[in-house]
Amino acid sequence: MQCCVAGVAFVPALLVSWSSAAFIVSYVIAVLAGHVEPLVPYISDTGTKPPESGVFGFMINISALLAAITMYIRYLLIEKQNESSHFVRSSCNMFTLCMGLMGCTGMGIVATFQELAVPSVHDIGAFVAFGSGVVYIT
Repeated sequence: MQCCVAGVAFVPALLVSWSSAAFIVSYVIAVLAGHVEPLVPYISDTGTKPPESGVFGFMINISALLAAITMYIRYLLIEKQNESSHFVRSSCNMFTLCMGLMGCTGMGIVATFQELAVPSVHDIGAFVAFGSGVVYIT
């Protein structure tokens, strides 16, 4: 089977690396600024106050974009695999893609609307991200 998306194997690795860097960088900035305690703060708490909020929001939005690209690549790979083996129904593949993209949207909402500034919107984004993420994974 010839791969329909050759040369994109770096995207999932970039997603994991970039996302990890986003959490670590915002954590370090927040601790150095004295905005959070160094011992295991909530991820959202490390991105609530400036300057770490700007860095956190920017990097998490890029992570959401990379996640969406990764999910679309997975969708294309399964569609290509279905041509020869009928691995999964195309409608199920489309459903999981939609769930994944909803999770990415929720992630973008969490990054854009800080927990202290607009808590209800932040919480809705977190619910969408985690809820659809669980559906996507299962």
